[in-house]
Amino acid sequence: MTAQLGSPLALPCGAVLPNRLAKAAMTEGMATPDGRPTPELDRLYGIWADGGAGMLLSGNIIIDRDHLERPGNVIIDREPDEDMRHRLARWAAAATRAGNHFWAQISHGGRQTQKLVNPHPKSSSDVKLALPGGQFGKPSPLTREEIADLVQRWAIAARLPAG
Repeated sequence: MTAQLGSPLALPCGAVLPNRLAKAAMTEGMATPDGRPTPELDRLYGIWADGGAGMLLSGNIIIDRDHLERPGNVIIDREPDEDMRHRLARWAAAATRAGNHFWAQISHGGRQTQKLVNPHPKSSSDVKLALPGGQFGKPSPLTREEIADLVQRWAIAARLPAG
């Protein structure tokens, strides 16, 4: 079994992972207040890359700054400026420095946006998240125009981390 874990894995999309180990997506909360990757995030992903996993999945990369999963998320909600491109490239370089893959988890908080971020989130419906503690507001449904805007934001975010 150990030999299998260490062997390359060809995925249906054509990517070939150097082994069958992956670091799952987790929430880090280490971006700047305006959602830019930090040197601390670079260091963390560099350490994880050095750990030997064939794939690292990022924490939430948010496409709408009004719908964070939590404060400190990386945000790509528009075409990035030069500083953001540099920071994304630096993060990706650290995360792949051991020859592994780094894949982005692109997200929109929707109804799971905490009240402290947005007390009136937008979501696919008006159904409130049924969790104790009252930390999530009652969402309102997205309009067709808002959905179209989010599709464009997802496209921008999906294109960027890969360069």
